[in-house]
Amino acid sequence: MARKLSAVGIIFFFVLIGVKATGANFENERLVIRNISGNISPESFEKLVNKVDSTLTKILEFWSIDPRISQFGKIIVEFDGSDSKANYSLFFFRKENGQRVRVVKVSGGDEYPHQLAHKLTSALFPNPDKLIRNMMGEASEMRFGNSLSFPMCGFDKDYWGMALLQVGSYIPLTKIGSDHSDWGMEIYNNVPKVKNRGKQHASYVEAGSFGDFLINAYGIEQMKQFNLLSRSKPRPWAEAFGLPLEQLEAKWLEAVRLKSRGKEEEIAALVKLLKDNPNTACFAAQKLIKEK
Repeated sequence: MARKLSAVGIIFFFVLIGVKATGANFENERLVIRNISGNISPESFEKLVNKVDSTLTKILEFWSIDPRISQFGKIIVEFDGSDSKANYSLFFFRKENGQRVRVVKVSGGDEYPHQLAHKLTSALFPNPDKLIRNMMGEASEMRFGNSLSFPMCGFDKDYWGMALLQVGSYIPLTKIGSDHSDWGMEIYNNVPKVKNRGKQHASYVEAGSFGDFLINAYGIEQMKQFNLLSRSKPRPWAEAFGLPLEQLEAKWLEAVRLKSRGKEEEIAALVKLLKDNPNTACFAAQKLIKEK
């Protein structure tokens, strides 16, 4: 049973036009959603509840999976409105009332949280391998999330991939490990922190683009099978897709090059941002989109 944080007498219920939420907490058969900072108005919190519930519905349909309540309990989504400029979502496990539960913590983004779809997908497919989590998470984010989210930052991940190749910042997939350090990050006080933002952006872009290629080329079920097999064997590329990673990577990059034809101007803009400062390229790209 999820721990209740709501004030006495607060009632939450569904109505035909959507989900009704008031106060600091909402709960249904698959979600517990909390306004942990208390800084989000009831009206905004209701909109966020609807956003989480509708996004999860789309993700469950896309992946043809149930929310795994019997195995992990309800997904807990916590909104922290203490810093409106910090736009991110995090997924992690923690102990609550003696049970190991899935938590997605969200900061910023107003009514369109960044990486919410990504992290909800991670909650459905928890995997210790960061590459696999991000391959699957970004497939959801690009379809059902906020296009301004990192690492898309308002642009197609395939175009970012071409830009990385052109500036010499592309990281071979064999070099992207499962540890946070392989992604330009480190753990500080049990929280992942960015140490090398350029490396972080490149690895996330590549994971998202490659994951989407595999889904388009081999299908949802093969990707789910790959995730399942990976729990007993590290990255079983050949078992799931019939080819070793090197050949899959070559096919993916060829698909990216074909898709990028006619998009030279857009890619050139991303190349410039990466050359100017790879650490701020994402923020600069978001600014370009907002100024259009």
